[in-house]
Amino acid sequence: MAVRKRKAPPGTQWRGNVLYSEFQIKGRPIRVSLKTDDPAIAKAAVARLKKQIVADVYHGGGARNFMDVLAEWNTFMTGKVGAKWDGQVGKKTFTRYCVSLIQLAPFLEDKPLSAIDGKLIGRVVRERGAMVTKATVKRDLVALSSVMNFAVAHEYRDSNPVLPWLKTVKERREPIVEPRDQDIALVIEHARGMWPQLVQAALATGIREEALIRAKRADVDHDRKELTVVDKGSKVRVVDLKPMGGYELFAKLPAFAGKPWLFWRTEDKRVRKDSKREATTIGDQIEDPAACFRREVCRVASWAYENGVDFRRFTFHHLRHKHAIVWLREGGNIYLLQQRLGHSSIKQTEEYLKYVSPEQQRENMHGERKTG
Repeated sequence: MAVRKRKAPPGTQWRGNVLYSEFQIKGRPIRVSLKTDDPAIAKAAVARLKKQIVADVYHGGGARNFMDVLAEWNTFMTGKVGAKWDGQVGKKTFTRYCVSLIQLAPFLEDKPLSAIDGKLIGRVVRERGAMVTKATVKRDLVALSSVMNFAVAHEYRDSNPVLPWLKTVKERREPIVEPRDQDIALVIEHARGMWPQLVQAALATGIREEALIRAKRADVDHDRKELTVVDKGSKVRVVDLKPMGGYELFAKLPAFAGKPWLFWRTEDKRVRKDSKREATTIGDQIEDPAACFRREVCRVASWAYENGVDFRRFTFHHLRHKHAIVWLREGGNIYLLQQRLGHSSIKQTEEYLKYVSPEQQRENMHGERKTG
């Protein structure tokens, strides 16, 4: 009586009493002897063979090293070299990607590209998660995912193993902080340069700090009373300046002759005493605005401490929260607020509804257009 053969594992088939591989890579049939009649051994052998063939086909005859691909990605992302940034993403975003990839280097630098799989990404999530916040882990994964997407696009590998983990790691949002009116008033009173106007502009429009710094006089449409800004992710959007006294503020901003910026430097950079250079930076774009605003707030905090005044520090981004909350408290429509803030999802904007009463929420959801 003939002995019945056991079922061939996926990717294999019987040829006589020996199991052979039976699969395709990019239309190429792979049929070789696995030199065994044991299905369990054949299953493991065909998996190893498939991984090796994938490396050969997708990686040009051998498994590429992650660091080589990273160097190619870096060249692609930064674009042409010159005084003006011409990268695939904003310069700030690229810098953040690089910081994350430096932190991930111990996990990746000695690995062939084919060895970076879901299991390794899981290890990254666990070990990094024990040291940093979920938000930081998520930022690290976004940076790594950019490199892996580049590898897939160039057919160095056939999938991005980071994507499932990006959906798995849930970032906990920090609670919204509403700065107090008296604290904002102190900063407007004591801040130097154009920071008082910048604070007032953020309160009136909800525009992010970087977008306000990049805004030019030519971006203001005085007929329609609108401002075109380049926002987060290089997205261009138009903001209505009529509500909350925004246009009156922008119309009164002082201009610096020969310079395009709405908000500009009012002080020179420090120049070494032995330098013969007589250049001026007054009127130029404000550099490193986040650090500059922190310094102004620290100055106000020191003044308040010395004078016995109660003062609570806040960030520039908190002014965006303040704008949203005031908008809703004054009866503004939630969907118009979503457009003003540039949120891609209404759910993100609805977080601000927690700061108004249920009756006010109904008005915000169904109220008429707010025009000023």
